[in-house]
Amino acid sequence: MSTNHIPTPAPTTPTTRTPTILSAFLHRLRNLLIRTLLRALRLFSPSLDRFLTRLSSSPGLPVSTPTEAYWQLPRAPIAEWGKDEDIPEYADVVVLGSGITGTAVVRTLLDWCRDNNHDERKEVRVVMLEAREACSGATGRNGGHITPVLYDQYPELKDAFGAETAAQIIRFRLGHLEALLEAAREEGLLEDSQCRRVDTFDVFLSKEQFGESKRKLEMYLKELPEVSKEYRIREGEEVIKELQLKENMAGCISTRAGAVHPYRLVTGILSRLLREYSSTFRLFTRTPCTSISVSIRDEVELYEVTTPRGTIRAQHVVHATNGWVSHLLPGMRGKIVPARGTMTTQTVKNESWAGGRSFVFFPEVGTNAFDYLTQLPVGGGGRYPSSEGEMMLGGAFANGNVIEEMGNADDGGWDQKAGRYLSGALDRYFAWSEKEKEEERVKKLWSGVLGISVDGQPWVGRVPEVVAGRGAPRRVGLGAEKTEGSDGREMGRGDLAGPGEWMACGYSGEGMVHAWLSGKALAYMVLGLDKEETEKVDADGRRGAGDELGRWFPWVYRVSEKRWAGAGIEDLIAWFV
Repeated sequence: MSTNHIPTPAPTTPTTRTPTILSAFLHRLRNLLIRTLLRALRLFSPSLDRFLTRLSSSPGLPVSTPTEAYWQLPRAPIAEWGKDEDIPEYADVVVLGSGITGTAVVRTLLDWCRDNNHDERKEVRVVMLEAREACSGATGRNGGHITPVLYDQYPELKDAFGAETAAQIIRFRLGHLEALLEAAREEGLLEDSQCRRVDTFDVFLSKEQFGESKRKLEMYLKELPEVSKEYRIREGEEVIKELQLKENMAGCISTRAGAVHPYRLVTGILSRLLREYSSTFRLFTRTPCTSISVSIRDEVELYEVTTPRGTIRAQHVVHATNGWVSHLLPGMRGKIVPARGTMTTQTVKNESWAGGRSFVFFPEVGTNAFDYLTQLPVGGGGRYPSSEGEMMLGGAFANGNVIEEMGNADDGGWDQKAGRYLSGALDRYFAWSEKEKEEERVKKLWSGVLGISVDGQPWVGRVPEVVAGRGAPRRVGLGAEKTEGSDGREMGRGDLAGPGEWMACGYSGEGMVHAWLSGKALAYMVLGLDKEETEKVDADGRRGAGDELGRWFPWVYRVSEKRWAGAGIEDLIAWFV
């Protein structure tokens, strides 16, 4: 099984790593003005002060009793894997979080070492810690869309980072559909995960917004023709009727995208890894990491990852906890902000396009507020019960208590206002027949925690010590007699990157088109295959045989002290206004 391949788009030529002088100046000026205004307003508004304080506070650990997502029914066999087993004293790599990011990291680490190492004593030992059940965070709670935001954000990306970097980001997002389809095929999970291509429609109620989006699409088609061939502008009475939409819709923009049952894909992959790497990969659910420190024991300096069930020593710690990342990385408070979103499963007696379409609805002027919908197939399901064409609808960003949901990491409840809105939203968009409306009902309602990056881009890479709030181990592997664990395997491996903490988080609600390849890129960094982009790594992870990691992985996603220092809540506030 070839599991290291990344279906990378055509490489882009490296470009300058600085935005235009004018855009950088305007960005700093805007943030200065917002910061000054907020400081003044906080003195007179206790509610604003509480809101801003919440945005920069620790999210804490995930609540122990979250709402139950429809995706998680029935529970996967590994849902509570390892919850009663003894944890090991050592691991080369500890991964925090069992969603799509953590799974991509572990899969890449293990499969790469299997394919490139021949000494069993050097097999990488990986422990994955999950605070609750496996895949119980955002991955198991999202909308199931593999639909990247492209033409709408392209002008902003181009202005901020230049045309070539903007194009690289677009290609990276687009690459996720083929990457996830390939992973599902390789793992034998295409039927279980329902990973598939769909027709997707951006639906606009506002004629003004439809016109603006068509102008953005025109630029996108002109400047990136190789990735935009399937876009179509759909408008007119016949088209609206064909799509079963209400006649007050202004029009649509359509293309091809994807959809997936994210919970079954991730738990299916983890199940294979647990079987195939039973001696080197351990998953412990119901085992939150409560603290991380660095200590010297037997002349070996390593991380100590503390849990309620004991402590694991490790050379590397990977944070794949998205909205909760700043609990253990205090420097990320106010950089990645948790936000609670609301999702529903609804049944409508409409099987005419079951499993083959997805929608994003823009109910007003602007594209920051939207609702999103995909429909499950009818039948299938592989080893799971057949689906029945259920409608998976989420969003309500313009119709919920958005201020209360920002900074909220409690997925043990949901926004009641958003829930009420979503429960009736399908009738606002679709011209259902009387029979179809009679069948409509909310089957399940739940919430999930997003990780909102204040500067709009994911954070991927080595965590600087100033961000972690602690140093990294300095002395690892001081003599073979000092570096063996109780199982006789080496501690403090020298063939990985230098010891450190790593993160891949902050997808801002677009995890399905960022997380998988971000996790793979992060794994290559941990493996030492990325030495500040000076050592070449091809798309299969082989050293010295192809393009640098930076050729397919956007540099603007990388964590750096400079980026960290420049990102602030002001960027998030500007998004709202």
